[in-house]
Amino acid sequence: MLVDYAEILSRLEQALARHFAASPSILNVPGVSAALKLDPFYYLALRPAFGELLGKWAGVTPSRAEEALSRTGNLVLGPGHVRYPQPLAVYEEGTRQVLKLAADFVPAEWIDRAVAMYGGQSGPLPVAGLRLVSGQKAALDAFFAGKTPLAGLAFGDPAGT
Repeated sequence: MLVDYAEILSRLEQALARHFAASPSILNVPGVSAALKLDPFYYLALRPAFGELLGKWAGVTPSRAEEALSRTGNLVLGPGHVRYPQPLAVYEEGTRQVLKLAADFVPAEWIDRAVAMYGGQSGPLPVAGLRLVSGQKAALDAFFAGKTPLAGLAFGDPAGT
């Protein structure tokens, strides 16, 4: 049986937007949200929470939700078509507390379009106050090889806050 990834993606978009409209804190609130906008191009999506919530809300298994995102280009995969393999060091602006999080990268265009089309958002969400520790930039640049790289504003130094 062929899987209709476009239909699943549509369900994921609508479910995400419906839940965003009911509870906007599911996006862009450090320490609370399942996905946070790092720069104009990408969201950091917590793993496994983001896939589990999307799947639950859309009525598909989390693995099917993640498969639909990756097969449609809405889950960034690096060389070898793999997810970023190690926890990411992140911090919230204005703090020095660094956390290590398992996470994926989702194109901002997909989330922003979903919440604008189905969630009543008037335009793209702003960049959240979460930053990647700059020491990871070289590894992340290699992961994003051949794709739009993360913008410089996605990185920072918690000691410099």
